Amino acid sequence: MTGTVICDLDGVVYRGDVGIPGAGEALRRLEDDGWRILFCTNNSTRTKQAVARRIGELSGYPATAGQVVGSAEAASTLLAPERPPTYVLGGDGIREALATAGIPEVPDATRAGAVVVGLATDCDYPMLAAAAGAVRRGARLVATNTDPTYPAADGLRPGAGAIVAAVETAAERRAEVAGKPYEPIRRLLRERVGDGAVWVVGDREDTDLELARAEGWKAALVLTGATTSADELTAEADLVLDSLADLPAHIG
Repeated sequence: MTGTVICDLDGVVYRGDVGIPGAGEALRRLEDDGWRILFCTNNSTRTKQAVARRIGELSGYPATAGQVVGSAEAASTLLAPERPPTYVLGGDGIREALATAGIPEVPDATRAGAVVVGLATDCDYPMLAAAAGAVRRGARLVATNTDPTYPAADGLRPGAGAIVAAVETAAERRAEVAGKPYEPIRRLLRERVGDGAVWVVGDREDTDLELARAEGWKAALVLTGATTSADELTAEADLVLDSLADLPAHIG
């Protein structure tokens, strides 16, 4: 039986600028075996085309932008009905998603009807102050995700959740969260999966495993990213693997 494999990226296909050994070969084998491959990421720093290019460069798997489902796109669906002028504290992935949905971005936070916060590696105090000030004045607060960390080549680094928490604290408002494991990104995934089994492959219990659990899908946790030992788990996964390279032998 085949179906769809929904694969996380950071900590699963690559860590920072280093590919996970065997990841690309595993993806190609799964595809050859008839599995449909989707990539689902909470990292909103890059456009879909840039994400696909990065997958190819670091793993050798020829990904396309059409295979990528991200938290930035999920965030844009929350704002699409009203299309408020939006202040962005985050990267190009958010800007692309807003533009695609016809939502205007404003550089002046005092004009914002909404604020979208994601991973912002260039974030500074004035940016935090601008975002929090807009929310205090009534702007809607949307977070692409609340991951506390993300895996890089040299270890775990602060994730979008660290920045979201700063804005929430200063604005005294909780954000609406769009990415894994929340409903907005699950809705996008439900629209994309086909017939057959659905496997979610990830490195985080609180996002990847929780997403699979919420949808009744199978979950495979790999130990190459935020989780490095099965002893860290508090919930059961269908598979716990050393890396993505091992997946085809178990579901192929």
